[in-house]
Amino acid sequence: MRAIHKSCLTIFGALLLASGAAQAQASPAASSAMPASSAVSASTAAAPAPAATARVGQAQFTTAVSGRKPADDISTLNNRHDKVFFFSVLKDAAGQTITHRWEFQGKTMAEVKFEPKANHWRVWSSKTLMPDQTGTWTVEVLDGSGNVLKSKSFDYTQAKTAHSQATHKPIARHKVQPKASHKAPATTASTAATPPLN
Repeated sequence: MRAIHKSCLTIFGALLLASGAAQAQASPAASSAMPASSAVSASTAAAPAPAATARVGQAQFTTAVSGRKPADDISTLNNRHDKVFFFSVLKDAAGQTITHRWEFQGKTMAEVKFEPKANHWRVWSSKTLMPDQTGTWTVEVLDGSGNVLKSKSFDYTQAKTAHSQATHKPIARHKVQPKASHKAPATTASTAATPPLN
């Protein structure tokens, strides 16, 4: 009796397996639309949304920042000035690390990192320049992955010296009159011709 009962269960199990295999072959699209496991679907649902792509709305070099605003917008600066600022307005950058990378002649001279707290955030960095570092300076604004969001350059030029400026100005010539003396000079000479009287 046990043997018959065991045989019936084995046959019944085999029929169920065959039925399931036939159903899977008959509708493969339905099975592929379902997630592979509940663990995968739960982890996909719990994944945070990707951060928005940071952008740079305003970027400029300036000689000063006052009241969180740039004083001016420069593209050239002479080496009588020894400090320059780079001002930028960041958009959609909250929670990301943004970098100002200062470059001169292909070399990175400084990197200043910022962590904006809101999606509209103003940041600025400054660089002290040596008078002999004339040439083109560039600042790149980078996101946390190192992608360049904005790049801007200015020319640091040699200032004209006071001597070279003076040589270009016309020299005023003044005729010097001799001081009057109580004594008559010993001799007088005239270099101007006297016209004849008519």
